[in-house]
Amino acid sequence: MGERKKESIAEVLVSRVVGIVVFLIVLGILNILAGAYVRIPIFLQVVEFLNANLGLLILISVIFLVGDLFGALPLPLNLPGPIFGAFGAVLLVIFIARFFLFFAGITDLEFFFVFEKVLTLPVYLLVFIIALIAGYIGLFTNRM
Repeated sequence: MGERKKESIAEVLVSRVVGIVVFLIVLGILNILAGAYVRIPIFLQVVEFLNANLGLLILISVIFLVGDLFGALPLPLNLPGPIFGAFGAVLLVIFIARFFLFFAGITDLEFFFVFEKVLTLPVYLLVFIIALIAGYIGLFTNRM
């Protein structure tokens, strides 16, 4: 059935690091544009939001990178991979919640403020558990 080729450690490392570097270059260009050329308030707010969450975005990328590196290893060594994927998923949900709150602040839509109250520790634990279970199911069903 649709089996995909397992990436090597070098392929995972190069592709993920290139992705992080490209994002940082694009963010640098956006900062240059925001500082010198573009004065649109929403654009400035988006760049400010990305700058404020840069540490979280890099942390998410690094955690997923480590998980993917473990996933590129053979079976007994790849067992920690889904754990990193689950932590990355929780951090990604935190970032998405921050984005929705940012979007709510820009658009004045009250609906998105629901995420401020809904996304609490039980939701993060649920996301962690679901991502962990899905990661291990994927790990054991896609063995080569």
